[in-house]
Amino acid sequence: MSAWRAIPLLAVAGMLFVTPRIAEAAAAPIATTSPATSIGATTATLNGSVNPAKQSTSYGFQYGVTSTYGATTAEHILTGNGTKSVSAAISGLIPSTVYHFRLVAANASGTTDGQDSTFMTTAAGTIVASKNAVTITAVPRTVTYGRSGVISGDVSGPRSGGTGVVLKAQAYPFTAPYRNIRTTTAAANGHYSFAVTPRIATRYRVVAATPQPAASATVSVGVRSAVSFSTSTNLVRRGAFVRFFGVTRPAANGRDVLIQRRTSTGAFRTIARALLRRTTSSTRSYYSIRLRIRASGVYRVRMPAHTPYGAGNSRLRTITVR
Repeated sequence: MSAWRAIPLLAVAGMLFVTPRIAEAAAAPIATTSPATSIGATTATLNGSVNPAKQSTSYGFQYGVTSTYGATTAEHILTGNGTKSVSAAISGLIPSTVYHFRLVAANASGTTDGQDSTFMTTAAGTIVASKNAVTITAVPRTVTYGRSGVISGDVSGPRSGGTGVVLKAQAYPFTAPYRNIRTTTAAANGHYSFAVTPRIATRYRVVAATPQPAASATVSVGVRSAVSFSTSTNLVRRGAFVRFFGVTRPAANGRDVLIQRRTSTGAFRTIARALLRRTTSSTRSYYSIRLRIRASGVYRVRMPAHTPYGAGNSRLRTITVR
């Protein structure tokens, strides 16, 4: 797999000419290993999914009898930004043997190793009927409160196209049983997708109503606080007061938000705290604070992480001293 870890020369040259905005959008690919299928005495199909992250991405599988692998499948190329299911058929395996494998993907921004997974080949001479399997991926893995993400994957195996797929969810604190929240029908190629808008950290899995019902692994989607930020003015005289105000969702009455100013290094430094107060809505809190402004600067408001929500940042605002 060393060839996948080296950034191609043309890719490096191309990076020199991209605009800063495009460069900021570039990211290493996402690689997820899925269960192996069609396992026989000497053959198997390795499965996974890749999100190329808007760049030309190479991928392949590493496999072997230990977690150091030793063998690789052929390299393939993906482009785009959506998550795509991938697979590779391998042969020449040893009967009744445990094999390790993982999916590896690489682009100009980096290399991502999928998680290690295992399967065991059947005994020599054993005839194994094809079984159904279902993969699952969440994009993004953390959403801002009130915004949506996508749960998607593929059903494989006998008569997988057109089969019913049930999405199940278990919300934080993950003590209640999974509940059915949505159903859909897989496309002819077995692909399915659901739009979800979790209001709290949630675990998801799907069950496909195939001839041999198949359940996916579990994926978790986190939720970060949403923060709005307004100012009474963006143009002031030196030493004048400016009011910073806005709301956070979900409600976090009694907690503080952090008023932050960008430093010369690009980092943000907390210059004040504002108390979150109750509103007429049970889903939001309000803050307001007056600050004396002595120099032009870029500001944001940050809601620190608090279980079960991740930290959230507002959009940036520039205040200019005339």
